[in-house]
Amino acid sequence: MDTTRSRPAAVIGAGLLLGLLGDALLRAPGEPALNLFLWATAVAAAVVVLRRLTGGTLSTEARVLLGIGVLFAATLAWRDSPALKLVALAATAWAFALPARRVGAAWVRRSGVLGYGVTVAATSLRVGLGVLPVFGDVDWNALREGADGASRWRRAASVARGLALALPLLLVFGGLFVAADPVFERIIADTARLDLERLASHVALAGFFGWVAVGYLHGFLTGNRLPVLQSAVPRRPAVGITEVGVALGLLSLLFAAFVAVQFRYLFGGAALVEVTPGLSYAEYARRGFFELVAVSALMLPVLLAAEAALRRERPIDERIFRALAATLILLLLAVMTSAFQRMRLYLDAYGLTEARLYATSMLIWLAVVVVWLAATVLRGRRRAFAFGTLVSAFVAAAALVAVNPDAIIARTNMARAVSGPTAGAREGGGADGDGSTPLDAAYLPSLSGDAVPTLLAGLDALPPDARCRIAERLLERWTSDEPPDWRNWNLSAARARAAVRAEAAALRAAARACE
Repeated sequence: MDTTRSRPAAVIGAGLLLGLLGDALLRAPGEPALNLFLWATAVAAAVVVLRRLTGGTLSTEARVLLGIGVLFAATLAWRDSPALKLVALAATAWAFALPARRVGAAWVRRSGVLGYGVTVAATSLRVGLGVLPVFGDVDWNALREGADGASRWRRAASVARGLALALPLLLVFGGLFVAADPVFERIIADTARLDLERLASHVALAGFFGWVAVGYLHGFLTGNRLPVLQSAVPRRPAVGITEVGVALGLLSLLFAAFVAVQFRYLFGGAALVEVTPGLSYAEYARRGFFELVAVSALMLPVLLAAEAALRRERPIDERIFRALAATLILLLLAVMTSAFQRMRLYLDAYGLTEARLYATSMLIWLAVVVVWLAATVLRGRRRAFAFGTLVSAFVAAAALVAVNPDAIIARTNMARAVSGPTAGAREGGGADGDGSTPLDAAYLPSLSGDAVPTLLAGLDALPPDARCRIAERLLERWTSDEPPDWRNWNLSAARARAAVRAEAAALRAAARACE
């Protein structure tokens, strides 16, 4: 384990400042936005400063990862979608956690998927432990012996003991003075009048962020390779080709049977739905899509675990494994194609929602990862697979932020309303049992501020009933007289408020049709 020692006083001091900053910034009601970006930037700056104070440097890899984390945190002040904010928070957490493993040294490009997972788990554990591991870096012998380097700790301990001695004396004599003079009593009462509930909330919030910050900073400066987690990582493969071959072979048969039996249903599309009694678009598309996404997500760790656990006793063992894995990958890609087809038909019939868009985006990313697995792991380049997957995850998250999913959802559904429902939707009666309609006028204005400019631009082309309901909801949501807190400032939300206020007269005219 890395034996690098931190400067406990500096780490605790930085954590205290970050805790107070967190209380000041994140006390504002509402979703995180500018405030969390500012706090994440302060944490990254504290890492850089403390690393220099301890006489070390950060590798280019660590600086890039911290920069990526800060950039994703910045998107909290750009996009207003809660789902996108969760994506950005996850990307920020991973980007901050990875360089903390080896005190800012480069290691990510040479590691594997399991190493990434262990590192994130170790960093999370160190964050949870907070200030407790810092005491291990305190030189208690020097404190007891009065060494010059520990003079600040001795002074702090002396002050604490003095306060402990003075407190009961102050209470006794202060109580006597209060009882002796009513004017003095009133002065003390006015001075000591505190909102204890408010004070407790400040202490709790500042304490939480300070605890988290100290845990992360100390872990970064000393390394997060915890022995308990490291010992959980398997050291050598333990399974022969017979066991792996039987497992993968049976899985291949299962996948092949599914694709063969369901071939017409997987790729039959609208024509099959129309001629099959009792089969609706909802049952055809919705029931299968998310299950197939789960199959795709679960097969990746299965293949990676099989490759890692394989004991290669003969050269032919590797060839057998690669043949079975390649077969499973081809079948998995066929299943993914089926899932895409199901979702395409579902969107044609019922429109787009956040759940459908993000699930489809995840499936696209999984398809990229599966192809990358075939190009790397099956060619003996396991570590290249891990780093490429990490990069693709960051790229996928950045792409989602860039394309503005809520605007895509609004644009897609409004275009469907203008062009009319599909034949499949008409056959299904225009609803699938979950509230879906050719245009869900209650759902669209519930989207974040990212969608408001798109909604305003296409409002005039909508049917009168949908137009009035959307206009009414936009006015209700985005014309509040209460000014937003600057700490929760968000660019898309600010633009949405400005755009709705600029079109307020036209929106009120459209909303009157609902009366």
